[in-house]
Amino acid sequence: MPTKGTAQERLKYEQVADEIARRAGELQPHDHLPSERDLMQQLDVSRMTVRRAIEQLVRRGLVYQVHGSGTFVADPDVVTKTLRLTSFTEDMQQRGLTPSTTVLRTAVQPATEDVARRLRIEPGADVLVLERLRLADGTPMALESVHLPAMGTDWSAFDPTASLYAQMSAAGITVERAAQSIHAVNLDRDQAYHLDQAVGAAALQVTRVSYTEAGVPVEIAETIYRGDRYDYDLVISRAAQ
Repeated sequence: MPTKGTAQERLKYEQVADEIARRAGELQPHDHLPSERDLMQQLDVSRMTVRRAIEQLVRRGLVYQVHGSGTFVADPDVVTKTLRLTSFTEDMQQRGLTPSTTVLRTAVQPATEDVARRLRIEPGADVLVLERLRLADGTPMALESVHLPAMGTDWSAFDPTASLYAQMSAAGITVERAAQSIHAVNLDRDQAYHLDQAVGAAALQVTRVSYTEAGVPVEIAETIYRGDRYDYDLVISRAAQ
């Protein structure tokens, strides 16, 4: 049961978040918001309250932060994804969008040499291959191809239209980290058809191998994101020489 003070603080930062969101709505995408110090003075609140409010707005996809530069208004037509390990379903729900899935293909097939190497299984071992079109509010957003090893799990019991991460977690398989690469690509005819884009349109190809806390690979996912609806927010720093 939260204390009275906790409830008051929760209400305060939500009020501040609503006010910052209102101000952001009067600006253009990628405009700079006032600094934390300026917001503290303008709204007469603590730095912690401002930070919690901004964190909430980042999760809602209304603003984004650039390390060393500040907070900026997000483009409502673009999903800005950070490198925090989240599922497509989580990304869309955090932005107030309704995720849905069209299953294009499911099959159990022998692992190729490359898939076996990355999943650390024997070549020819059974893997579940799942190809899906991911949508948000009915708009095609991404094409996804996933390879999952057996892991003693009955994949036939999984719902291919729902979040795999949530179902894996329910089955006792918790994804803790992932190795990921991002490449700029152009859509081929089949990809363009599913994503409702022109052939040759710009896209992002994200290849990810996900691991449990013990370092066991449990997923290979290759996802093609629409270039006009996705960007990646990377925070980098220069180490002292």
